[in-house]
Amino acid sequence: AVKFSAKLMGQAMAKRVKATILYATETGKSQAYAKTLCEIFKHAFDAKVMSMDEYDIVHLEHETLVLVVTSTFGNGDPPENGEKFGCAMMEMRNPNSHLEERKSYKVRFNSVSSYSDARKSSSDGPEARDNFESTGPLANVRFSVFGLGSRAYPHFCAFARAVDTLLEELGGERILRMGEGDELCGQEESFRTWAKKVFKAACDVFCVGDDVNIEKANNSLISNDRSWKRSKFRLTYVAEAPELTQGLYSIHKKRVYAARLLTRQNLQSPKSSRSTIFLRLHTSGQQELRYQPGDHLGVFPGNHEDLVSALMERLEDAPPANQLVTVELLEERSTALGVISNWTDENRIPPCTIFQAFKCYLDITTPPTPLLLQQFALLATNDKEKKRLQVLSKGLQEYEEWKWSKNPTVVEVLEEFPSVQVPSTLLLTQLPVLQPRYYSISSSPDMSPDEVHLTVAVLSYRTRDGEGPIHHGVCSSWFNRIQADEVVPCFVRGAPGFHMPQDPQVPCILIGPGTGIAPFRSFWQQRLFEIERTALKPCPMILVFGCRQSKIDHIYKEETLLAKNKGIFKELYTAYSREPDKPKKYVQDVLREQLAQSVYTALKEQGGHVYVCGDVTMAGDVFKAIQRIVRQQGQLSVEQAGAFISKLRDDNRYHEDIFGVTLRTYEVTNRLRSESIAFIEESKKDTDEVFCS
Repeated sequence: AVKFSAKLMGQAMAKRVKATILYATETGKSQAYAKTLCEIFKHAFDAKVMSMDEYDIVHLEHETLVLVVTSTFGNGDPPENGEKFGCAMMEMRNPNSHLEERKSYKVRFNSVSSYSDARKSSSDGPEARDNFESTGPLANVRFSVFGLGSRAYPHFCAFARAVDTLLEELGGERILRMGEGDELCGQEESFRTWAKKVFKAACDVFCVGDDVNIEKANNSLISNDRSWKRSKFRLTYVAEAPELTQGLYSIHKKRVYAARLLTRQNLQSPKSSRSTIFLRLHTSGQQELRYQPGDHLGVFPGNHEDLVSALMERLEDAPPANQLVTVELLEERSTALGVISNWTDENRIPPCTIFQAFKCYLDITTPPTPLLLQQFALLATNDKEKKRLQVLSKGLQEYEEWKWSKNPTVVEVLEEFPSVQVPSTLLLTQLPVLQPRYYSISSSPDMSPDEVHLTVAVLSYRTRDGEGPIHHGVCSSWFNRIQADEVVPCFVRGAPGFHMPQDPQVPCILIGPGTGIAPFRSFWQQRLFEIERTALKPCPMILVFGCRQSKIDHIYKEETLLAKNKGIFKELYTAYSREPDKPKKYVQDVLREQLAQSVYTALKEQGGHVYVCGDVTMAGDVFKAIQRIVRQQGQLSVEQAGAFISKLRDDNRYHEDIFGVTLRTYEVTNRLRSESIAFIEESKKDTDEVFCS
């Protein structure tokens, strides 16, 4: 009977519609969402989930149902493991494109996605086609896309929107309009809503809903095979553990290399209440850490040891601090002989001590997700705490307000709910992994061989509108306390869209307030090397820097003056926003008031390049200033000026390296959150009652 049942199950699966779920991610969140989506679709479809870089795109036109979950990295770029897939789709759309056009695909995803919203129906249902029958290569493919991003960036969900647009342009049929999750507010709720709706839409389109328990399938959003249960996970002692860099590779599937700290120097005045540090890292000649000016260094930091110790004290079953452990998972599988259970390595993090897991591998400072709070609620012994955790674990508006106001670490959450008894395996399996932080490299590989220099603002802030405890940036504070010769696990991430022009005679205008000057130090150092070691005489650059006060935080002032004296810079401009007895001035003011003619001449007549590095608000203001300059100097309409700037971007002559909004920019972040909340509320109006959580 067991063999017959297994055979029937195999036959049923063979008859199911195939659903392929593809993801691209930088932080792992898209992967987690994709796996959750797969659990839902397994209730009615033959579903599988794959990373985009593992998927062979030649199979795409033979798929039946494709679901895409992807984030957007940086300034509208695809995540690293989505680049190949995105470029392959662009080539499918433009099969006769030249090699140079293919190289520029990465910077053109924004333009692909920019018009996608206007095209889409406001309805959630499958969209009517203009033609009765599609002739594109994906004519037999149904699809839907969910994008993760942050409205702190100007190109919100740009890569997801580009994929959504390309799938349709290639002939695919959208079964549900694209879903979007904003990390500033309501991302979890947005995903849950979209996941329920896309599953229902797929069941309707493929006529498989009659035999499916929709409610049971939707429960996979909060419970699946890898959800934590005390009986499913256990700690076991082991004798060996990998080196840190190898352990990080096993988690992130990204090669990580050991640099070492040489020196650290505070660049700001001792009178300053803030700190910007200059770091020299030694690479020991590792070829994998070679870079070009403009590239980024990805760094895996360590959490503060005090925070780690405080968290370990809350564990109900913590092993000895120096004991190597691994997590095992009880797996159950059906066979012809019945259900077989056996313990296997969970493999999420490598063998290590609990201390190392919390310090180096797991994120213990990001507010817990609603799913983790749900687990905490089950473990709370105090009724009042249990009820409060149950409310927060719904992931709705109250959770968002709590998270935004307190931005609590895991330790602070456990302090707020002291009755929660925490097993080690819960945190080891459910906390997110610690992600790398990216910094613009501030050195020339030729002038400083075997070294990488960084310029890092040390971040600290108070939560609860300044009334809460002080929080510190994980990586910047780690950089500020490690000792010389300590290992810095890192890797180079290329930024081809921010490299210097191949022609050194082309004028360059560099705009970077604060630590936005970081990549430009690599530019002027490279030019100094070329002038001193070769016969090259490049076109002098213009630098527009911004800071608060000339005597407090004008970093690299002496270096830039020296570079100007050697012909690297044509002019140096500085905007001081808090100079005593002087009006506030920002970099965009300098552009409008002092550089309008120079900017226009460089861009219009000399084939010049503009480089902008800094926070997203500044980058937006600079963009508006340059667009205004082009409009006024060229006597153009607003539309013509916009087209001119768009052409600069398409030609890779307008370069941006943008940071996200930090908690220091409270007003900006709060405004963006308000916009996100309004967007979510508007989206809810279209949602049927059956899909409500």
